[in-house]
Amino acid sequence: MISKEVERRIAGYYVSMKMTEAQYLELEGALVDAVWVSNEQISEDDQVKLGVQVINRFLEEDVERA
Repeated sequence: MISKEVERRIAGYYVSMKMTEAQYLELEGALVDAVWVSNEQISEDDQVKLGVQVINRFLEEDVERA
């Protein structure tokens, strides 16, 4: 089993190599909006869930384009 730190670093590398700047900005915008709408009450777990939903949509769009 890999440590959470190793997992985080590998995932960060993958995102930086695969995600376009437009996708990154869209992801960042969705997270900032969620924080704003929740009056900064959204949990980190819920932010991760939202991020995963957005990334899954990006991946589905990539498959559709292929």
